[in-house]
Amino acid sequence: MKKLCLLFISVFFFEAAQAQERVLNRGVINHNEESGGGERTNSGFGVKGGVLFSSLQGDGKNMLDNLKSSTNWHAGVYSQFSVSRVFSIQPEALYTRREVNANDADRQFDYIDVPVLGVLSLTDNISIHAGPQVGVMLTAKENDKEIDKEGLNTFDYGAAAGIEAKVFIFRVGGRYYRSFEDLGKFDSANANRALNDIRAGNFQVYLGVGF
Repeated sequence: MKKLCLLFISVFFFEAAQAQERVLNRGVINHNEESGGGERTNSGFGVKGGVLFSSLQGDGKNMLDNLKSSTNWHAGVYSQFSVSRVFSIQPEALYTRREVNANDADRQFDYIDVPVLGVLSLTDNISIHAGPQVGVMLTAKENDKEIDKEGLNTFDYGAAAGIEAKVFIFRVGGRYYRSFEDLGKFDSANANRALNDIRAGNFQVYLGVGF
């Protein structure tokens, strides 16, 4: 599954590069040559950020006493490359904070996440997004103290999907991400072994500004 996810992302990046080359060769983003006329609204770049609601999955949750939900944040940049009037490719680079909070400890993980999404425009203002995502863990903390990442899976991969609305230069959206990788790979004697069977999931609500 990990290799398949990376393959999808490689293909998406290749298609994005091809779309960008077509735009640069034309010099100006004006796509009136397609039937129906009018300028495409599914190309550009921008910044985005918002809140993130964690939803952990896996049997390891039963090993953590009083597991608590958490609310955090994410922020980053995106580019959108038009492939046709209704379809585009949108790679992003996001700084994301995730948490696993329980009675024994509060654990915080910071990631750089790279989703690469196919975007289907239902109207000029409404679109649905879906595609693979990979992430790299930058830091890990336990009770606000940085810890060694040994025993943690520092590479994460999964899939994301959501819906977005455009209002002038603003974008408002919601997205769900589901990881396919366990948080931990500790031996059976380690106190953090519950993380071996916990996978991250989160729901994101964001606001973006596009150019």
